[in-house]
Amino acid sequence: MKKILKQYLYIFLTILLLLSVSITLILSNKEPNPLVELEEKIRKVEQKEIVLTENEKKLEQKSNEKDWEEVDNNSTK
Repeated sequence: MKKILKQYLYIFLTILLLLSVSITLILSNKEPNPLVELEEKIRKVEQKEIVLTENEKKLEQKSNEKDWEEVDNNSTK
């Protein structure tokens, strides 16, 4: 009788150990949601735009326009 109880105890402890290891691994490997990362990047860009002065905003807009013109020129070739 004691032998059977010991076997059950070992089986129970083994299962408990495996469950605890698996739960720990599952909880520690949560990768961040890509949408959350994108939202954070968007917030940073918005904050950067708020800090820019009017002159800097105009320069940035001209730079973007120039980049798009280059893309247009390259795509028509």
